[in-house]
This record gives sequence, C-alpha cells and structure tokens, in this order.
Amino acid sequence: MKPTRTISSYVLLIGVLGLSIVGGVLAYQIYAATVKSQTTAEQTAAIKPIDGTIDQTVIDNLKKRTVYSDAQMTTAIEVTPTMEATSEAVTTASETTSSGTIQQ
Repeated sequence: MKPTRTISSYVLLIGVLGLSIVGGVLAYQIYAATVKSQTTAEQTAAIKPIDGTIDQTVIDNLKKRTVYSDAQMTTAIEVTPTMEATSEAVTTASETTSSGTIQQ
C-alpha cells in the first residue's frame, strides 16, 4: 500500500508556492521602479540638448576673477563710504523726509 501525504505537507507546499509568488511580484515591482524613467512625456519633449559652445568672453571673465583663500574669506570686511555728503544730497534727503517717504 502506498503511503498518503498528510494535510500538513500540502499546506506547507501551498504556503511555499504562495510566498514565492509574492516574492517574485515584489522583486519585479522593485526592479520596475528602479528602471522606470522619472520624466514624463511632456518633460521629455521639453528637454533640449546642451549646447557645447562656450563664448570666449565668458572664459576671459573667468580668468579675470580674483581668487580668495579661506583665510581671506573669514576676515571681517570693513565698509568704507565712497560718496561724500554734498549739499545737493542733503537738500534732496530733507525734501524727501518732509514728504514722509523716507525716515532716518
């Protein structure tokens, strides 16, 4: 007589098959999310290729820039006024103050 399987072995077989199906679906979802493009069709149409030409004036301006070290950047900058107060500037300021737009 052939021995029959018990019910618990069938439950175990169905459980393992179910878990393998769920694991496969989960693995596919993770794979699809990592491979999928993040841009929409409208964004893809709006994206333009980068122009590889650089104007020579831009390069010249970059060469003329002053490079500051970290020590120079951390020192305090003292602001010195460059414009002296003239009588014309004082009268303009007093007229504006009397109209109420600027207050010192």
